[in-house]
Amino acid sequence: MNRWSDRTKALALFGLALLIYGFGIGRGFYFDDLTYIPENPILPRSDAFHAFWFTSEAINYYPLFWSLLRIQWLLWGAHPLGYHLVNLGMHGVNAILVWRVARQWRLPGAWWAAALFAVHPLNVQTVAWAAEQKNTWSFFFMALALLAFIRHARGREWQSYALSLLCFAAALACKTSTVCLPVFLAIYYSVRREKASGAMLLRLVPFFALGFAAGVTTMWFEQHRVAAKSLLGTLSLWQRMEIAGASFWFYLGKALLPVGLTPMYRGWVDTTAALHTAVPGLLLVALMVVCILGWRRIGAPIAFGIIYYALMLLPLLGIFDTNYFAYSLIADHWQYHALPGITVAITASAGAFLRRWPRLAAYSNAGGIYTVLAFAALASMHAAHFEDPRSLWSYVVSRNPDAWIAWYNLGNVYSDDRAYPKAIAAYRRSIEIKKDYYRGHFNLANTLSAAGLLEEANAAYLDAEKIQATDPDLYNNRAVVLMRLGREDEAIPGFAHALQLNPGLVSAHVNLIAILLKRGRVEEAGAHLEAIRHFTESTTHRIATAITASAQEAKAPRQLLQRFAKRAWELSGGQEELRDALAAVESEPPAAR
Repeated sequence: MNRWSDRTKALALFGLALLIYGFGIGRGFYFDDLTYIPENPILPRSDAFHAFWFTSEAINYYPLFWSLLRIQWLLWGAHPLGYHLVNLGMHGVNAILVWRVARQWRLPGAWWAAALFAVHPLNVQTVAWAAEQKNTWSFFFMALALLAFIRHARGREWQSYALSLLCFAAALACKTSTVCLPVFLAIYYSVRREKASGAMLLRLVPFFALGFAAGVTTMWFEQHRVAAKSLLGTLSLWQRMEIAGASFWFYLGKALLPVGLTPMYRGWVDTTAALHTAVPGLLLVALMVVCILGWRRIGAPIAFGIIYYALMLLPLLGIFDTNYFAYSLIADHWQYHALPGITVAITASAGAFLRRWPRLAAYSNAGGIYTVLAFAALASMHAAHFEDPRSLWSYVVSRNPDAWIAWYNLGNVYSDDRAYPKAIAAYRRSIEIKKDYYRGHFNLANTLSAAGLLEEANAAYLDAEKIQATDPDLYNNRAVVLMRLGREDEAIPGFAHALQLNPGLVSAHVNLIAILLKRGRVEEAGAHLEAIRHFTESTTHRIATAITASAQEAKAPRQLLQRFAKRAWELSGGQEELRDALAAVESEPPAAR
């Protein structure tokens, strides 16, 4: 390994990442990917950059991350391949940066620490989901900030200091998980008590100010834009600290032995797995104290690796609420920024062991190769579960039957495939666990309707209404079910209420047009026709069908129906199907033939 050039070592790290994760770049979008990219209403807008930087329209204030997604949108639109390639490429670059930072600090086994990071199974979740570019981009800028600060600390280069501060701001603008970097640097320079430690601490003040501002902004967005409401909101600060302590040791166990990984762990959808005692938290504090006070005896790379790991995890241990906690209190992708601390500690520990047993030093490279290959094999097996939504969510519920969001997503998969019995069972299992999740009830009702189980669908819509009574689609879809049940008198108020909530809801206008034309109330139908601004193929077909049916039933005054049909044809821009409907109305009435 020592005979390799720097370029070869960098290419080897990038190649490792490509080898493990490259086979999955053809996957589509799912889970948060959908919200962040194809269903993001801001990305396609011409003023997207302004909206991301100067408004609170986005779901969180990560303006640089959103801007990078906007650039990619301009390049390849909603095609998943480009986003996955960028995410994979950034992970490979980040592995190289881990090596560069470790080498700058003259840490033993720097390349091996980076190689373990490149192939670590915990990073599968970050690389598999395009939305987690916020992880890879923020890590990239954080690593650049750290490299520049190290250069500044050694040579007092103010250009490096300015670059470090700029890169740290960029990291925060991609994701605030990097907020504890200055805390780590402050501890590092304080504990080592070098000549310029005091000056270094003063120079970290702007970093702390940026971190504080970013943290406050993120908390505001979580509460007011995302409306983060997990069970943590019902717990006291002391209870949250208990959970934080238990979470840390769980994370550490998975970092050291990455087996049995899943996006949602059993017992961590709620606080079942937490010990509900202060012991784990006290042990964490004791670990930090031992590392800070005994770093010379333990070894600086091991001690500071553990300190870095704990600090970078701190914002995500459950003290502060975030939207994802509603799904799970533990998530593998939250270890992305912290993980290099553990890989450095592992390689440093191996080096210390070999120094005690010099006879084994000749096998050090072989040991490193076997460890990297073992982690790579585990990562490859885990990555296979992320191949498509069905594979992922089926795997999650097999590992954790209490993962309600996984059951819900699995229901969506089955519903899209028109496997309605399986979808209904999955939605009902999700609702059984999470009774107050509106989308679970709403999608169950939609699926029951699609399956022809209309009475059950109606009851499911009513259950959904008890949770959230402000969704116009709920009233529209329930009214459609009532129409199909022959209860049009009940359906009309439902469509009307949907339009009160959303006057531009085209489907509600079209449904009312169908009922009103059927009853001969052409002028009322005309008001709804004028409210339609865009005629899709489906809209055109339904209106044409309603006009033709009304003409055949001969309940509506023919002259009024002719005017309605002509107006519909004009508003549609001369659609052929509406032209045929107009011709049918203008032909001789059935009674006169």
